Amino acid sequence: MSATTGPVGERLRSCRVLEGVPLAANTKINQGAAVAFDTAGNLVPITSSTTIKPIGFAPKTYDNTGGAAGAVLGAIDFGRNRLMRGYLNDAAPNAVSRANCGSTVYWLDDQTLTTLATGHVATNNRVLDVTTASSDLGAFVWMEI
Repeated sequence: MSATTGPVGERLRSCRVLEGVPLAANTKINQGAAVAFDTAGNLVPITSSTTIKPIGFAPKTYDNTGGAAGAVLGAIDFGRNRLMRGYLNDAAPNAVSRANCGSTVYWLDDQTLTTLATGHVATNNRVLDVTTASSDLGAFVWMEI
């Protein structure tokens, strides 16, 4: 990607509940349970694992028992409205993916995010969602602002 050469349109989302979040394989999350992103960016109930990234709680029960990762889509209730802005994504191999949800990423330029830390400045906020060109929202990395 390249830096902006003029004004960029607003790409904002505001939500209290983020829908369409894939559940981890063989996972059941009960309504009201605290939830986190696992290392692949899938939704899991909070445990004592040090690799998960806490994010909110489950607005209802989701059961993916016996299912593959992403076979069931859940939701995250943040407990308050979160404002997110969509930024462009770097190309592979440094593209931001669901595995980066809940994490800090880096600025490639003034409109593009990357996972490559070397030579780049960290963002102040964490990634909450990554959408593709085939989604209604377009291909963006959605970061809390």
